[in-house]
Amino acid sequence: MGDQETELPPHVLIFPYPAQGHVNSMLKLAELLCHAGIHVTFLLTDHIHGRLLRHSNAPSQLTRYSGFRFETIPDGLPEDNPRDKIMELFRSFTATAKPLLGELLWSDREKDSDSARKRVSCIIADGIMSFAIDVAEEIGLPVIVFRTTAACNFWAYFCGPKLIEAGEIPFQGNLPFENLLIAPQGLCTCRARVELLWSVLSSCVERCLRCI
Repeated sequence: MGDQETELPPHVLIFPYPAQGHVNSMLKLAELLCHAGIHVTFLLTDHIHGRLLRHSNAPSQLTRYSGFRFETIPDGLPEDNPRDKIMELFRSFTATAKPLLGELLWSDREKDSDSARKRVSCIIADGIMSFAIDVAEEIGLPVIVFRTTAACNFWAYFCGPKLIEAGEIPFQGNLPFENLLIAPQGLCTCRARVELLWSVLSSCVERCLRCI
């Protein structure tokens, strides 16, 4: 590595899952890193990139940072596919993106050292994309797993043991889900059983996706 590259800022590759909520969270992270003077490559699918260009001002906001750039890859689905089937998108994207991510990173490692940007120093990958960890380890890059789940969901997970101690879960009898939880105040942000159930179900879906 040449002296010029050594003096350049760190270069992070951010790779979100191609769903709008995941992308939005990681775009905010990208902007914070740009504020800190870190170079950022934001890798997303052609489809999501097109939606951002048509319906969001995020591209214009972030491209004002000289160290920021978008890179795009296909998700493996036809352009006219509505992408409304979660498992179809996940399987197609995983099979398509893993080799393309590897190609992108190997190409980056082989580029000239006098470039205006450092080679990628670190990968920040979406928490449901375990294949990104495999690729990073193969190439020898550090990887950070970034979960885009809302803070209230994490708090619900942490409240689980206390809710069991309070006898709130597992649910007993045929009481309606709308009944308020009676756990001690401050233990859980889920105000009703139906909210707690939805929080647990959403967590299960994410865990299933990571295991495929």
